[in-house]
Amino acid sequence: MNDVWFAILWSLGAYLVGSLSFGDLVARVAGVKIRTVGTGNPGAANVWREIGPRYGIAVMVLDVVKGALVTLPLYFLDVPLWTKGLATGAALLGHFFPVFWRFRGGTGMAAGMGAATGFLPLGSLVGLVSGVAILGITRNTGYSGGAYFVAMVVAGALLDRSLPGAIAVMLIGVAIRLRSLVQYRRR
Repeated sequence: MNDVWFAILWSLGAYLVGSLSFGDLVARVAGVKIRTVGTGNPGAANVWREIGPRYGIAVMVLDVVKGALVTLPLYFLDVPLWTKGLATGAALLGHFFPVFWRFRGGTGMAAGMGAATGFLPLGSLVGLVSGVAILGITRNTGYSGGAYFVAMVVAGALLDRSLPGAIAVMLIGVAIRLRSLVQYRRR
């Protein structure tokens, strides 16, 4: 199979994986329709606030794993950067506009964090420590996610020695920020 077909097929799968809304599924287990409470966002932060920390953490972990499933195998397969970029874009589109939820998705913070690991695996560990520390101090998931991406880019550029990977992670962060601005402007 050539590189182009592999990238196309992997990206189609990435879109479908991205379309899985764990916020909706976890909230249903708790008997809540998460899109009708709080911000209406099916993400970890809204689930945490409206249902409880245990459920919010479950959504966060599942969404991070979802994002990592899309790119981390590609890191180990040593595919071209554009293939990882295409797959990441497809996964984020799936999260933003999920086919299984009438194209109404979340902002993609956790899924983007997971997808970024396929670009800068060592940097993601530093980002995780920074993000958790900021979350513990501020209790603000937006600040925590921002700290994660900043620390990941800096540490990843140094530890993973990948400027293209650092740029890709910055673009993931920008896409998530733009999505959140658009999504919350409508409310």
